[in-house]
Amino acid sequence: MALQWTAYVVALCTFHLGEFFTTAVFNPSVTSADSFMVNHSKHYTAAALISWVEFFIRLVFFRSQNSARVFSTGILFVIGGQLCRSWAMVTCGESFNHYIQRDKKDNHILVTHGIYGILRHPSYVGFYYWAVGTQLILCNPLSIILYGVAAWTFFRYRIAYEEHTLRNLFPDGAYDAYAARTYIGIPFLALVLRSR
Repeated sequence: MALQWTAYVVALCTFHLGEFFTTAVFNPSVTSADSFMVNHSKHYTAAALISWVEFFIRLVFFRSQNSARVFSTGILFVIGGQLCRSWAMVTCGESFNHYIQRDKKDNHILVTHGIYGILRHPSYVGFYYWAVGTQLILCNPLSIILYGVAAWTFFRYRIAYEEHTLRNLFPDGAYDAYAARTYIGIPFLALVLRSR
């Protein structure tokens, strides 16, 4: 279980440091302490604390309830999610921001190349799989489900709002054409958003 906790802490540190340094290098004008994304919401903090409590309860009372396959799957999810999110931030460059932009800046473009040529919200896809992967690493059965549902619900509303905003920022139909040829990448989210 020490390996699980170590891998989890490495994933957490890599994610938050990666958020800051990727922003600092590729979009320095918006870089601040908030770019670490450590304290971005009470929900995120609560979810982390719940997962830690679950892990340490398992450590004390259910030590044998671990799976090398689940752990390995978590490692793959975390690495894949981290790469997807970081690639998205690098590809977006100055158009990337941790906050949804409601006003179009002079340098704000609709990014449709690189990973954005396949996924229209790759930073969200990366975060979704990274978050679930952290709980797979810890083999936390309750938190795997809670993280999956919480992240899915969060992105359901965030993506719907962001897509509405992007349609307003790019009213010439460019965003609609782009959305028609790309995937969201989070399970079943496209079906829910289509029905709205």
